[in-house]
Amino acid sequence: MAELHAGFHLRPMVSDDLPEVCEIENAAQPTPWSTAVFQDCLNSRYQCDVVERDGQLVAFLVVSRVLDEAHLLNIVVAPGFQRRGLAWAMLKQLHAQCRGAGTSMVYLEVRASNLAAQALYQKLGYQESGRRRDYYRTVGGREDAVLMTLALELRP
Repeated sequence: MAELHAGFHLRPMVSDDLPEVCEIENAAQPTPWSTAVFQDCLNSRYQCDVVERDGQLVAFLVVSRVLDEAHLLNIVVAPGFQRRGLAWAMLKQLHAQCRGAGTSMVYLEVRASNLAAQALYQKLGYQESGRRRDYYRTVGGREDAVLMTLALELRP
């Protein structure tokens, strides 16, 4: 378990975490992933990490890695813990891990309507690289995904 940010600890996700992970997902996402999707990510050996504080899960991320690329599939901070720098700290930790593993590129999709997340990614150096039309489901239909990429400087 690694200290992530002022009393918050990062550790690998396990199947027993899925009820709490899904509770966070359901509270924060308009079209949440199911327990089965999270279990598939664990079974596929994706990087799945959770953040906890005093035994309570408060955030998570899911990353797929292929060759020298990482695809951030999902990152969520529980609503009561947002705006405390947790997503920033999780992403900085991810970037450090990626550099250490020789990963040269991180990419993600974010809802076109999620301007706060886009601003966070831009502050971390991500750049918009395209759009996926009607990628995300919404309550009333579909919305575009903004594709963002971050080229990592690999240190020798």
